[in-house]
Amino acid sequence: MKGASPSPSGFSKSDLVRMLHPVAAAVILSILAAYLYMPHWFQLGGMKLLLPLNSILAAMGCFVLTRRWVSSFDASLLAAVIYGFGPFGLSFVSYHPLAGLSFVVVPWLLCPAVYYHTGHSSGALKTLATTLLVLLPFAAIAGLFWAASNHWAGPLFLMPKHRTPQLTDLWGMITPLTFTTNHFAVGFYHAPLVCILMGLFVFAASGKETLLVPVMAGIVLSLITPICSVTPIVWLSFAALFFSVVAGLGLQSLAWAGKADRFWILACVIGSLLLAAANCLLGFYYPGQTAYRHAMLLFLACTAATGFIFLLAHFNLRLSLLRWIILFGLCAYDIWVTAPALVDSLF
Repeated sequence: MKGASPSPSGFSKSDLVRMLHPVAAAVILSILAAYLYMPHWFQLGGMKLLLPLNSILAAMGCFVLTRRWVSSFDASLLAAVIYGFGPFGLSFVSYHPLAGLSFVVVPWLLCPAVYYHTGHSSGALKTLATTLLVLLPFAAIAGLFWAASNHWAGPLFLMPKHRTPQLTDLWGMITPLTFTTNHFAVGFYHAPLVCILMGLFVFAASGKETLLVPVMAGIVLSLITPICSVTPIVWLSFAALFFSVVAGLGLQSLAWAGKADRFWILACVIGSLLLAAANCLLGFYYPGQTAYRHAMLLFLACTAATGFIFLLAHFNLRLSLLRWIILFGLCAYDIWVTAPALVDSLF
């Protein structure tokens, strides 16, 4: 079949479609924000209007950044939703509206480093330029909290100064809805966790370990005393962004996986089954907690979905459209039913 012929100016139909992707993403993300925040619209007067706007802007920043490695619109959109509307991003709703700006700037200010073309620069010059560009979001976050803490700015107490990650914060990695009882959430939704697992396999084989430098720097900064009055847990925004991008990469990889990828798909099947079993056991131990039953059912659905894709890969059946419908549909359903409970618990 012949491909689409380019126009006389060299501008093809595929180029136009790709240019419209950010517009489509912005519309979808705005609809999602309206769905999540509309029940609390009467509480969003004044600066609190920044709360839904922060989610949209953070998600769009992740979408733009993700396009560097993920070619699928659906996978990039999932990554954007996980970052801007995931448990970690939504946790900023509990604090000053300006605090969310620290979460917003991370993907946008990493774009120059990601899309920077070295050209004929020497090794030393390339390293220096890349390092300075990577430091941009770190400097912006430090500047925001430092300025807010000064008397000439209020001072504004954007977040509790000494809030660091706790082991209990990670409980939501197993049962995301437990975030409804926490003041800050470190974790992701159910179905995207399986995509993250697959994405980590792909990332490990990519040889791009240098991308972990800002992520590890953020994790270290989140565990030490505040620097420039930045609440330590805010630095986990870099880890949240990394795993969101990896989730998009994992979704795309599962949809395109072939027979040679059966081992990694099987690992995802086992991982989702173990998460379902863990929530089943927790449900017996805490019979009054519906969150565990909710998580168990969603992880069982993930097990069935990835198991079906394993069979398709085993028999070398592509059926890419069917895979996309199953995977993206499951992730969308998970977010659609889980995110409102998280938002409601923050107001």
